[in-house]
Amino acid sequence: MTDMIKRIKAVFRLIRIHSLMVTALTPLLGACATFTIFEGDLVPWDKLPILINLFMIGVVSHVFGEILNDYIDYDIDKTNIELSEKPLVSGDISKRAALIGMILTFLVLLLIIAFAQFNVLSILLLTIAAVTGIMYQLISKKWLHSAIFLALWAFFMILFGGVYANNYANLLDVPALVYIIGILGFFHLWMNTAILGHLKDIKNDSEYGIETLPMHLGVTVKGQGKTTKLIIPFRFRLLVLIIQIVNLIIAFIPIILYKTFYNGRINILLLFTGLIILSIMIMGSQIKIMWHKLFERNKLMKMMAVREIGTYFLAIVLIAPLIGWILVLFFILLPLVWFLLVNLAFTGNPMQPPI
Repeated sequence: MTDMIKRIKAVFRLIRIHSLMVTALTPLLGACATFTIFEGDLVPWDKLPILINLFMIGVVSHVFGEILNDYIDYDIDKTNIELSEKPLVSGDISKRAALIGMILTFLVLLLIIAFAQFNVLSILLLTIAAVTGIMYQLISKKWLHSAIFLALWAFFMILFGGVYANNYANLLDVPALVYIIGILGFFHLWMNTAILGHLKDIKNDSEYGIETLPMHLGVTVKGQGKTTKLIIPFRFRLLVLIIQIVNLIIAFIPIILYKTFYNGRINILLLFTGLIILSIMIMGSQIKIMWHKLFERNKLMKMMAVREIGTYFLAIVLIAPLIGWILVLFFILLPLVWFLLVNLAFTGNPMQPPI
C-alpha cells in the first residue's frame, strides 16, 4: 500500500497536478467570452456538454504537455541536485511509463474529439494549439525564443473555446472579448515561461550550457549554495516591467470600450476596481521577483505563484459581467482551492508547489 501511494503521488507530481485546474479551464475562458454559454448565473443544460468537453480537453492537454516536458528534459534535469526529486529523475516513474502515459492521453484526446462534434474551424484551431504546444516542448531548451510557441498554445486554445462554444465558422464572427482574453493568455504564458520559468531554472541551465532569454539579456548567478546571488541587470528589469504594463493596459481595453465589448451590460466601477487591485498584486509580485537578490528557487516560485494567480483572475474579472456571480466564484475558487490544497498536501505549504 505504501508503494502504491508513493507511485500515485509521483504521478501527480509528474503531471504538476497543482496547476491542472488553470490549464483545464483555459479553453473555457474563450467559451465564457462569447455571450452564448450562460443565462444569468446558470448554464443551460444544452450548453453544459460544451463546457465539459472543453474542460476535458484542457485536462488532457495539461497532462500530455507536462509528461512530455519532463520526458524531453530528463537528461538536463538529472544534472541538477535541486531537481533530484522529480519523478523521472528520482526513478519513481520510468521513462517507459511516461511514454505510455503520453500515448494514453493522446488516445483519450482523440476519443473526446470523436464525440464532441467539432466543426472544421474548431478542429483547425485545436490542431494549431496542439502543434504549437508540442513544438515548445521539443525545442524549449534549444531555441532562445521557444516560449512563443507555448504562448501561442494559450491564445489558440482560448480562441478554440470561443469558436466551439457557438459553432462559429468564421473568425470574424468571434466576439472581440475572446481575442482580448486570448492575448492576455498569450502574454501570461510567455512571461511565465520565457522570463520567470527560465529565471527560476537559471542556475541549472547555465551549468548545463543552455542559453535562455534571461541569460541572453544579462541575468546571471554568482556563488554557490544558499548564498548564490541572482544578478539581474536594470535593462532586464525595465524590459520585463514594460511588457507587464502593456499586458495590463490590454486588460483595461474592454472597460474603455465597454459598449463594444459588453453591449453596455457592465458595472464599470466594480470592474475597474477589480482590475486595479489585480494590477497592483501582479506588479507588486513582479517587482519583488525582479529585485530579488539571492537565487532561492523556492522563494521565487512562491512569488511567481502570486503573480500567476493574479493574472488568471484578470481574465475572470473580464468575463464576470457575462457569467454571473455564482459562476465567477466557481472559476475563482475551483483553481485557487485546488492549488492551495494540493500544495498543502505535498509540501505542507499552501503557496509552495511540489515541483
